[in-house]
Amino acid sequence: MMTDPTTFAATWIADWNAHDVEKILAHYAEDVIFHSPKVAIRSKGAKTFFTSREELRPYFSYAFQIRPQLQFTLLNICQDQQGLALIYLDETGATATELMDLNELGQVRFARVLYDR
Repeated sequence: MMTDPTTFAATWIADWNAHDVEKILAHYAEDVIFHSPKVAIRSKGAKTFFTSREELRPYFSYAFQIRPQLQFTLLNICQDQQGLALIYLDETGATATELMDLNELGQVRFARVLYDR
């Protein structure tokens, strides 16, 4: 993996904490596959995952509308040859783990988000 995990994680967390949707989206490939249990909840079951950066834009934007205090605190980074996992706390004390496979540009091509509640 060419991308430095520490730098990637720090930038990703900072962009989320700045609520900057365009900077957040820049971390994701145009054809990203993005899995999260919240996709099904927000789409009322119509979808269980997204298949493009464009689908993520309204999804991420909505997160800031319903959670104006949203803040992430990085707990740990795990990595392998395909990518990394960011383990972080949100402002409510919930823990999430986001598994990310990166492409050759250092963008997320596949993501799966796991929550502790």
